[in-house]
Amino acid sequence: MFTAPPRGFRDVLPTEARELRAIERDLGEAFEAYGYVPLDPPMVEQSNGGPAMAGDRLMRFLDRDGALVALRPDITTAVARLVAQRYAGAEGALRLSYFAPVFREETAMLGTEREYLQAGVELVGPGGPLADAEVLALLAESLARAGLRGHTIEVGHVGLVRELFADLGEDAREGVLSLLRRGDFVGAFACARGAGMGVAAIANAKRGLGTRGFKAVDDLRIPLADELREVIEIARGMFPGDWAVPNLGLIPALPYYTGVVFEALIPDQGFPIAAGGRYDLLLAAFGADRRATGFAIDVPRLHLALFASGWRPRGDRVLIALAPAGAAATARVASALRAQGLAVAVGAVAESAGLTVINAAVRDAERVRLGDGREVTPAELAREIS
Repeated sequence: MFTAPPRGFRDVLPTEARELRAIERDLGEAFEAYGYVPLDPPMVEQSNGGPAMAGDRLMRFLDRDGALVALRPDITTAVARLVAQRYAGAEGALRLSYFAPVFREETAMLGTEREYLQAGVELVGPGGPLADAEVLALLAESLARAGLRGHTIEVGHVGLVRELFADLGEDAREGVLSLLRRGDFVGAFACARGAGMGVAAIANAKRGLGTRGFKAVDDLRIPLADELREVIEIARGMFPGDWAVPNLGLIPALPYYTGVVFEALIPDQGFPIAAGGRYDLLLAAFGADRRATGFAIDVPRLHLALFASGWRPRGDRVLIALAPAGAAATARVASALRAQGLAVAVGAVAESAGLTVINAAVRDAERVRLGDGREVTPAELAREIS
């Protein structure tokens, strides 16, 4: 009797798996170009391990020691815990990258996945516009190296949003921000009004949250607006192009962001492909008061956008399906073909994972016969394919 995987989990078959490996390779090359080194924290974390390990989206369970643990809901929190424990005395910047699955509980009615891949980086230590611009530029370059086209990166600033509600007390302002993170702008302004925020101040906040584009941001005449523009201009200097757009209405759902935030969007998709920003307070929750910024790419969404655009993995190798003719001759010919840089499967191929397959047969220890009847040496076949 065969059973399907649990709800929200799925088998990744060879063609998709090969394409995901190609995306990982391209993103990894971009991360390395900026000096980021890979790490791989465990899939399971303590359930009480910091503010991001709370809420109803955690997949929790008891281990044999009776401890309540959870599958990691994101990598950023795991990195924050890791840095606090492993690099407490580190000097200089930590540039860390990852490509790993995360797990989040979803309502059965939504039919969404509970496991998916994230790729991203975390820059721990430096603060200021240059550090934010580095991470922002790296996101833009990473998506471009992966083959994505036609996307924009919307850039906001959580600190600037806080300034729009500076008339409120701390508790009231946090209540407003909580509603804004959930996308409830109507409720947020009603909360602000109920907390005593004036009509003119509310009108200014509404105008601010509707601000998109450089001129509109400049017209606000708020000091942090200058910082937002500076970050974008520096990032464009690192990776040229008109890929960044200021958008003060961008307010991430996660509560730990403190400064510049951003999302990568595709016009035809109703959800972000990547998101990130500055989170200077998260590491302090683990006992390491260090500044940090980073981003996470939703790899399945990136894969979907790439595939819809006609993308296919670069540098795919041709697969030679080699019909055998005697063990010794087959072994010698297969070895000679592989020495020429060709991929060889001995016998019929049931699953090619989308690779181009060339059928050939062993003629003797020195030659193969192709489907059109020609007989060639391994070196001649390699030249022909290249």
